[in-house]
Amino acid sequence: MSAAPPMDRRLNARYRQLIELAPDAILVHDGEVVELANAAAARLAGAGSADELRGRRIAEFLAPPYLKSVESEIITSGERSAVAPPVRDTFRRLDGSEVPVEVSSAAIMDGARLSAHLMIRDITDRVAVERTAAELQVRLRHTQKMEAIGALAGGVAHEVNNMMTVILGFTEFMLQDPALPHERIADMRQVSVAAGRAANITRQLLAFSRRSFYRPQVMELDTAIRGLEPMIGRLLGEHQTLALDLTPAPAVWLDREQFTQIAVNFTLNARDAMEPGGTLTIAVRQTDLPEPAPGYAGASIPAGRYTRVSFSDDGSGMSAETEAKLFEPFYTTKAVGQGTGLGLAAVYGILEQNGAYVALDTETGRGTTFALFLPVASEQAVADRAARTPRPVGAPVGASVLVVEDEDAVRAMVTRSLELAGFRVLQAANGRDAIQVIADRGAPDLVLTDMMMPQMDGIQLADHLAERWPAMPVLFTSGYAAEELERRGIPDVRRKMLQKPFTPDTLVRFVTAVLARRISGRSDFADTP
Repeated sequence: MSAAPPMDRRLNARYRQLIELAPDAILVHDGEVVELANAAAARLAGAGSADELRGRRIAEFLAPPYLKSVESEIITSGERSAVAPPVRDTFRRLDGSEVPVEVSSAAIMDGARLSAHLMIRDITDRVAVERTAAELQVRLRHTQKMEAIGALAGGVAHEVNNMMTVILGFTEFMLQDPALPHERIADMRQVSVAAGRAANITRQLLAFSRRSFYRPQVMELDTAIRGLEPMIGRLLGEHQTLALDLTPAPAVWLDREQFTQIAVNFTLNARDAMEPGGTLTIAVRQTDLPEPAPGYAGASIPAGRYTRVSFSDDGSGMSAETEAKLFEPFYTTKAVGQGTGLGLAAVYGILEQNGAYVALDTETGRGTTFALFLPVASEQAVADRAARTPRPVGAPVGASVLVVEDEDAVRAMVTRSLELAGFRVLQAANGRDAIQVIADRGAPDLVLTDMMMPQMDGIQLADHLAERWPAMPVLFTSGYAAEELERRGIPDVRRKMLQKPFTPDTLVRFVTAVLARRISGRSDFADTP
């Protein structure tokens, strides 16, 4: 056999050099064994050199029959230079680990012999990016769904709260009426209890939608948990145990009632998940995250200093399906009539409203741990709390209040409550009517206005009155949207809002406290109920 011409030898050497320097792994096989491999293929396989790959079966590294695929392409196209479309596969390395790859295959002829030329690209980084993008897409859809449900829930709760205000108010009037037959007192108290339960459901809806009104304050969570210990113990009952692991931790900025709601909902969730003899462990400690940590549903907990409070039970744990839907409103695994599915949804909204995060560790049959990460309160907030001292409040006599409310029944209830307490009450159905009442009757000592009204809402009314009577107190009533007042720059908004539904007694104490401050020359709302 004659030697190859010099030109052919140079071309073969160049071909081999190109293969050896190629950044992607290259394997040539005859359908059974590897005939040629480059340095990149050796690195991909975890081999010391390409020689370790030659003679091995191609099936050790890749599963699909690539030679058959390129043969099919040649037969179909009639071209020996056909290239099969790239496919994704898993490349098995010599140590048994696997790498995601993209494989392009082409047919080459060695004389009359057909072989497959495989170009194999490691796509580990690409797969990671795609996975992250897919997770972000899932989180985006989850966020959009929760926001849509939250908007609906907030609107429903706002309307229901108006009616609950009326029911609670007039029920209280009837209970105070000496003419009410004794045998009807128990009936009216049942109405009051039912209205209170309905009001609690709307509060949970508003908490989920992040539209609930709240009054944050500086709190030490270890002390707060100690204060809740008797209540949590009663919720668990005598057949389940509460264990506390509390260490002093930095104070947080949180609404006390909302934290109680969080603790109650996690306790009830644990109680229902545990058998008799189960233990709920509540732990509080300082946690410093040097870098972001994973939270619930793919969320990231930013690096920083937190006070961490965890609720751990040794109950039945959760399936992946339950975990995915855990914080959705109206989702419950309990039997019909045994749960509303709003408790944990309310917790989710409260945490977001307070800039807190939650992480979940659960597995079927292994129990569940909810870990809450609450931002540490600023040093200034802690100092302000320490410097504040309560001041006595005296009730004014015969003060005038302008009640602005578009719901006739709510306005009637508020008016009657204030008049029974000795206030002189003026009424208006909206902001424009209120301005006319003041023009005709003079400025009142205080304006109590609903926030959402037609023609001119409470915010616009407050802006108008501030120009003419800047010292006149303006208080708001609403089921939600304290955030809207803050966005408009109204100071001390959370101390100027009375959340619906409210009782006559709560209303009177709120108005009395504010008017007492005005009469005494004080403009702060620090001790407003």
